[in-house]
Amino acid sequence: MRIALGVVVPLAAALLQGAVAGLITIGGAFPNLPVLVAASWAVAAGAGEALWWAFVGGLAMDVLSAGPLGAFTVSVLPGTLLAGLGERSPAKPIPVLTGAIAVGVAAVVAQAIYLGILAFLGHPLGALEVALAQTFGVGIYTGALALVIYPLARLGRRLTEKESPF
Repeated sequence: MRIALGVVVPLAAALLQGAVAGLITIGGAFPNLPVLVAASWAVAAGAGEALWWAFVGGLAMDVLSAGPLGAFTVSVLPGTLLAGLGERSPAKPIPVLTGAIAVGVAAVVAQAIYLGILAFLGHPLGALEVALAQTFGVGIYTGALALVIYPLARLGRRLTEKESPF
């Protein structure tokens, strides 16, 4: 079941990112849905599984977007790794607000790395102030959505937890 979740959820997030994220932009900020689901899973279940979620979602975004191939995949992985560091206990999950902050930070990291890759490749980014405001706006927006998505990820982890044969 977790393997299916690790493919279906990031692919759906990438598809929704391409189809809906532009429509729900607020003041130039938009949610980063692949980061939202991967980092939420990282906070709920740890970095190991979540890095696969980030890879699948990032790869799907790279294929669907007009950006440089591989840039989104590379940018999503470090933030997801940071969000998933540390031990995860089903008995004592990370609080929702703390998890949402971790997801927001992961989104800021992903957006900053993506913009850095674009700048390195010579793509025009516009004014630095605007890029910084957008980067933090993406983090705030994604973190706010994590207040709903992270509890769902915790529930998904509990429901798909494997029983130990011992």
